[in-house]
Amino acid sequence: MITRKRLLPLAIATTASLAPLSMTAHAQSETGMKLDPVVVSATRNETSVSETARSVTVVDEAQIDEQSKVSRNLGDILAQTVPGLGPSTEGVTNYGQTLRGRKFLVLIDGIPQSTPLRDASRGLNSISASAVERIEVIRGGTAIYGFGAKGGVINVITKKASEESVSGYSQAGVRFSTEHFDDSLDYETEHRVSGTEGDWDYVLSGSFVERGGRFDADGDRIPPGGPGGTQGGLSDTTEYNVLAKTGLNFDGGNQRIELMVNEFNNEQDSDYTFGFAQGDGKTPAVPLDAAPDNAIPGIDPEQVFTSARVTYSHQDIAGSSLNADLYYGDSRQSFPKYYVTGVTYPQSAIESEKVGVRTSVNTPLDALAEGASLTWGVDYLSDQTESRFYDQAGEIPATSPAMDQDAYAGYAQLEVPIAESAMIRAGLRHEDITVDAGTVPANQSSLPSLQGHRVESGTLDYSETLFNLGAVYFVSDSVDLFASYSEGFSIADVGRVIGNAGPYRLASSDPIFTYQAESFESEAEKVETYEIGSRYTGEQLFVSAAVFYSASNGGTTFDSNLNIQKNDEDLWGIESALDYSVTPATTLGSTLTWAEGIRDTEDGGRRRLPGTRIAPLKITGYVEDQTLSWWQNRLQFSHIGSRDQFEGSTAFGEGEVERYTIVDYVARFNVGPGEATLSVRNLLNEDYYPAISQSYYQIGSANSVTSRVKGQGRTMGVGYSVNW
Repeated sequence: MITRKRLLPLAIATTASLAPLSMTAHAQSETGMKLDPVVVSATRNETSVSETARSVTVVDEAQIDEQSKVSRNLGDILAQTVPGLGPSTEGVTNYGQTLRGRKFLVLIDGIPQSTPLRDASRGLNSISASAVERIEVIRGGTAIYGFGAKGGVINVITKKASEESVSGYSQAGVRFSTEHFDDSLDYETEHRVSGTEGDWDYVLSGSFVERGGRFDADGDRIPPGGPGGTQGGLSDTTEYNVLAKTGLNFDGGNQRIELMVNEFNNEQDSDYTFGFAQGDGKTPAVPLDAAPDNAIPGIDPEQVFTSARVTYSHQDIAGSSLNADLYYGDSRQSFPKYYVTGVTYPQSAIESEKVGVRTSVNTPLDALAEGASLTWGVDYLSDQTESRFYDQAGEIPATSPAMDQDAYAGYAQLEVPIAESAMIRAGLRHEDITVDAGTVPANQSSLPSLQGHRVESGTLDYSETLFNLGAVYFVSDSVDLFASYSEGFSIADVGRVIGNAGPYRLASSDPIFTYQAESFESEAEKVETYEIGSRYTGEQLFVSAAVFYSASNGGTTFDSNLNIQKNDEDLWGIESALDYSVTPATTLGSTLTWAEGIRDTEDGGRRRLPGTRIAPLKITGYVEDQTLSWWQNRLQFSHIGSRDQFEGSTAFGEGEVERYTIVDYVARFNVGPGEATLSVRNLLNEDYYPAISQSYYQIGSANSVTSRVKGQGRTMGVGYSVNW
C-alpha cells in the first residue's frame, strides 16, 4: 500500500463526519493534511479519491442536507455540486441533464435505477434526499459496473446506522413562492431512527412531501408537466420515501450480512395542464376544465421505485475479501398527457423489473508488488421492461415491444503501486447481453391517427469486451496527476429504436412495412473516453481540473419528429473544482463545466450535438460563513452560459440558449434543542427559462408552443430540525 496518502482507517472513520463547510468533502488529519473521502464506485473497492485515475466527486451528507434546504430534488443538488453534470431540468426528469454530454447509470446502493431498454430518464428521482448518506459520481464511461454506464455512474449510498444505541432525527418545514403565495405551499417532514447494539445495527427513515403549484418570477403558474409539457414536473405532487436497513456482524467482525429496502413514490394530481405559447411568449398553465377534451389525462403521472438488496461480505477467504449483492428493483414511471389541437396522443408509462447479482473479490498480489491487488467477479442482471399506453378510456395496444433481458459479465481489475510515487490500474470486462423483444403489431412511426409499421418478435444478442487503463502519479504530498482510458457500452434505448422503426407515415397512402427485431442488433453504442487531470490538496485549498475526449459509434439524438437518430459522435470538454478555507469560519468555492460535441449526419456531413445532449457553460460558486457560533450563512450561485450553434434550425433540441444566473441563500440558526433554517431559492427573482426548455424551443417548430416553460421565481423555505 502507498502509505503517503492511504490512511484508510482514519479516512473511512471520518467520511460520515466531514467538515460541513467543505464543498468537496475533504477531512483534515491531526497533521493538517486533508484526507480524501473514500469511494467504492470508482474501483468496486474502498479507494481514496486521490488514488483514482479518473474524475470523481463525492457529495457528502452535510452537502446534501445543506442543498436540500434549497431543493430536495437530487437533480438540483448534483447540478450545484458536481462538475461535468448538466444544469437541472427543474422537474422529475433527468432527460437533457447529461454527464459529459452522455447518459449516466444511476444506482442506489449498487441497484440500477435507470431503464436503458426503454429510457424513462427518471433515475435521479428514485429516492428522497432524506434517505441519502452520500453520492459518488464517476465521470466518463466506465466498465466497472457496465450495463449502460456510458456517460458515468451516479451511485447513491443510503443512510448508515448511528454508532449510538438509539439516535433519532426529526424535521418539518414549509416552502412557498414569494410572488404568488396562494396555492404554492409545500409541506415536508422527515423522521429517522437508527442505532447499533453490539454486532447489530439498523436504520429506519421516512419522509413525506406535499407540493403545491410552481410559480415563475412574474407570479404566473408554471405548467405542471415540466420541460416540453410532458417530461414531468414537481408541481402538485405528493411524495413519500421509506428506507429500512439492518445489518449483522459476526465471526468477530470478519463477516457481515445486510438487508436494505427502499420505497419511493411520487404522484402528481394537478388541476392544470399546459397551454400554447403565443409568439415568443411563455407556455402558460391552463385549468383542465378550460382545456380541450384531449388534454384530460387517462392516468396520473407518477414515479414508483422499489429497491431491495441483501449483501454478504467476508474479509478473509484464503487471504481475499468478498462482497456479494443480491438485488431487486421494480419501477413504474408514467408521463403527463401531451396534446395538440385536433390531434390525440396516447399517454405512456414504462414498467421495469430487475433481479441481479453482483460479486466482487479483492485478492492481494504482494508477490507481484507490495500493495498490488486484483479485484474480480461476475455480474448478472435480468431486466423485464415494457411500455404501456393509455387513452382516456383506459389501456390501449403498445407501440413498442415488451423486452426481457439477460445480461452476464465477468471482470478483473488490477492495481499495482509503483514504488511510492505512482499507481497503475488496468482492467477488462466482458458483457454478453440477450434481449427477447416481443411483437409490435403497429409501432409509433406514424401520425397518431394512422397505423405504424409492424415489428416481428425476435432475439437480439450483444457481446462486447471493454478495457480500461489508468495511472496516478503523486508529484508530492499535495499534488497528483492522473490519466485514464476507459470504455463503456450501452444497448441504447432499443425499445425506442424498434418503436420508431421505418419511415414516418404522414398519410394513409404511405406504405406499411414489416421488420424483424433481430435487424436492430447493430444499434448498440460503445464509448471510448480519454482524460487527463490534476488534483491539489493543501491545508486550506483544494483544486482539481481535468480535460476529456470521448468518441462513440451509434450515439443517440432525435429528429424533428422525435424519431431516434444514431450516429458516430465526438465530445470534449474541461472541468474544474476549487474550495478555499479563507479562515476557520469562512469557506468559498466554485465549479466549472464546459463541453462541446459533434456528430455525423445522414448526408455525410457533421453537425453539433443538440442542447438535449450538450449544455452551455456552467459555473457554480458559493461562500459560506459561520458568522456566529449559533448562526451559519451560505450564499451560492449557478450561472448557465449561452449556446447558439443552430441558427434558423427547427430541429428538436437545437434551440438557442440564453444565459441566466440563479442565486440562493441559506441561513441556519441554533434555536432551543434543534436548528431553524431559512432558505431562499432564486434570491434575486431571476426571470428565466431553464436551459433544457430553451433547447426544446425552436421558432416555427411544432415543439415551440409547449416548450417555453419558465423556471421558478423566488421561493422561500423555513424549517426546524432536531436530533434526539
